[in-house]
Amino acid sequence: MDNDKSRPMNLALAKDYRSILKEELEIRCSRNAHYSLRAFSRDIGLSPSLLSGVLNARHGLSRQTAENISKRLGFSTTESLYFCDLVESAHARAKIKRDLAAIRLKKHQVPHRYNDLQMDAFKVISDWYHFAILELTYISGFKNDSSWIASSLSIQEHLVRQAIDRLKRLGLLVESGKGLKATEDFTASPDGTPSKCIRNFHQQVLQKALSAIVAQDINERDFSASIMAIKKSRMKEAKAAIKAFRRKFTADLSDDQERDAVYCLAIQFFQLTEKDSL
Repeated sequence: MDNDKSRPMNLALAKDYRSILKEELEIRCSRNAHYSLRAFSRDIGLSPSLLSGVLNARHGLSRQTAENISKRLGFSTTESLYFCDLVESAHARAKIKRDLAAIRLKKHQVPHRYNDLQMDAFKVISDWYHFAILELTYISGFKNDSSWIASSLSIQEHLVRQAIDRLKRLGLLVESGKGLKATEDFTASPDGTPSKCIRNFHQQVLQKALSAIVAQDINERDFSASIMAIKKSRMKEAKAAIKAFRRKFTADLSDDQERDAVYCLAIQFFQLTEKDSL
């Protein structure tokens, strides 16, 4: 069983249960280059051939199988009911069951266009490479080529194509006479952003940092840490100071016309002492 608690998807925005499974598979593949459809089929309790048939709309699922998949994916009770209703509305043998499932779904679903934008926004917030693609457009010698972008960021080319499509739909990336261009209209973490999305983004950044500390020369990176005792009541002040520094740092280093690399500034300030021990 594989309970992925950092899943960024908002299931109530999906109109097809297959899109939920495809999204889950995509997320796992992006986190682990060795992850495959066969591994996913094992984790959700289906044979590889059946899973392939389901994803390609050649086979359906029963509600019982949908319930088992929900448990293996760690869905909440509400998520599980929604996922199972999506399956039952599509595949229940009795028409009355299909109709009742469809009625239950309408109570939770939102308009299609809003659905598309919300799903895209969740993915942008959750996956670091969306921001990296936006910044790459400022690099001298940037190529509007998914293969070049994938190679530059060490990610799979299909993820680049999907990310570019999302960024365009959200108005964050546009086609210009010179190719792709970022619009600079994005606020990193707007009010109401699902906390799972933010957690997932920072987990990915920390994983990239762990890789960089081993793979990159000391002249290409800077890692430092300060451990201090403070009054917890000043945490709000500390957050404000870090935000001010981060914004000034970014503005000062991003104003060059000729930029040749994309970097990530990640700052962590967290409690080391156990809450119950003091």
